Amino acid sequence: MLKGLVFGIDGRALAPWHTTKRKTGRVYRYYVSQRDLKEHAGASGLPRLPAAELESAVLEQLRGLLRSPELIADVVPKATALDPSLDEAKVTVGLTRLDAIWDELFPVEQHRLVSLLVEKVVVSPNELELRLRTNGIERVLLELNTQRSEDKVAA
Repeated sequence: MLKGLVFGIDGRALAPWHTTKRKTGRVYRYYVSQRDLKEHAGASGLPRLPAAELESAVLEQLRGLLRSPELIADVVPKATALDPSLDEAKVTVGLTRLDAIWDELFPVEQHRLVSLLVEKVVVSPNELELRLRTNGIERVLLELNTQRSEDKVAA
């Protein structure tokens, strides 16, 4: 889900990686520093990061940001300008319902949504920094508005 978005503090990308346990066939997914792959294990100072844990941490930060009163206050005028039928309550509910709909989205849709909102995830041994796109929310709103218009035409 985070392919192309995760970087170490040295600026090098982290690549999705997996390994399969022979006896059980279970697949373990990780993000591994490109530096470690090209030079030697440990060169980046980062461990192999379990994909599920990293993705969960990024989503938790993103959910917190989408629920923040500051972001909601910034988004409401933009959303109502795109769709006059929206009001502050509808926008607030829409932004906070990400939890309810996230698991229903296909992985491709999850990746696309994260890519619209997140510019970069910077990982260091002790922290995770989420950098949002300055126009990410606007891009999501425009896409949703376009989808809604297409649905009305199809109906």
